[in-house]
Amino acid sequence: MTGLFNNPRRHLRTLIKQARKEKDPDKREKKYNEALEYGHGIEKKLEHDPDIAFIIGTIYYIQGDPEKTLEYMDKTLEIGMFDLDALAIKASVYLNLKNKEKVIECCNKIKELDPKNKSLIEIEDELKKI
Repeated sequence: MTGLFNNPRRHLRTLIKQARKEKDPDKREKKYNEALEYGHGIEKKLEHDPDIAFIIGTIYYIQGDPEKTLEYMDKTLEIGMFDLDALAIKASVYLNLKNKEKVIECCNKIKELDPKNKSLIEIEDELKKI
């Protein structure tokens, strides 16, 4: 069991998997909060690890917190500026907020890196609807 704690990313992902499997919404929310608590606990020690910032941001995305999601996706992109998944999540958040300008900005960055990106195509299709 000690191997699990030697790899904080793996442990954080395990906590998220446990939360996803939880059928009771209150228990699921509690498990996501436990994952956030653990993530914040290792965040300072691993501040230059884009995966930790991305995973924490993803939890906030799942919980429907756009401000925190954007904060952590920005941290991810500060460390690893070519992270397509972080750009796609940012675009999705801005899409939900109906901020077309920011969605287009994110999409343009994704296009530069991967013009045939599946998320890009889906986001652009949704953008046409707002």
